[in-house]
Amino acid sequence: MSIFPITPLVRQVQGLILHTFEVSEQGAQDYAAEMVALAEGWGSPEHAPNLDWPMLVKKHLGAKLEWKSKDERATYMAGRKQASEALELLIEKRKPSRYT
Repeated sequence: MSIFPITPLVRQVQGLILHTFEVSEQGAQDYAAEMVALAEGWGSPEHAPNLDWPMLVKKHLGAKLEWKSKDERATYMAGRKQASEALELLIEKRKPSRYT
């Protein structure tokens, strides 16, 4: 049993988790309740529904849980790699030259 309240947003996030990962309904509910509680605590209950929940679910649970679709996992991981490489390139461009 979860220590967090089960709200409509928790149910929505639970559905995203169940759609994306091989996890029990109770496990998905526990993960969802924890994620929503953190989002509401760090932000606000009014702002939490507006977050990019599909991205947050994949980002925070993608390494912990088994994905239902290997293709979806590969696409997500390729996107993260591309974003990371773009950020590294931006950081390199912004570094001051040691020879100027």
